[in-house]
Amino acid sequence: MNLSSYLALNRFDISFIFVCKSFSEDAILCEGSKGYIQCPPGQKIAVYNAYYGRTHNGSICPHAVTSDQNCRASGSFNKIKNACHNEQRCYLAANNGVYGDPCRGTYKYIEVKFSCVQA
Repeated sequence: MNLSSYLALNRFDISFIFVCKSFSEDAILCEGSKGYIQCPPGQKIAVYNAYYGRTHNGSICPHAVTSDQNCRASGSFNKIKNACHNEQRCYLAANNGVYGDPCRGTYKYIEVKFSCVQA
């Protein structure tokens, strides 16, 4: 993930805003966090891969419980795409209440691979 592509916020109950600054971005929201993906004015989000689950070791969203590294919530791609694709800005919440729990006992995250394209 390009660390310069997000800004951490501590107000309004929002954890992150991911602003697209290059052709391709990777947004990560750890379980329990909320945030926005946003493109500059005149551009829209193009989602090309997304999921809620865990497919990496502890280097992404480090936690003591990361044993299942091969899980993705069924339907999470479509939920994330429906929320974000062709929007200038979208809100996401990384939690089991939205996507279900694809791997009980494992700390999960949302990963969105996207780019900003001309509207």
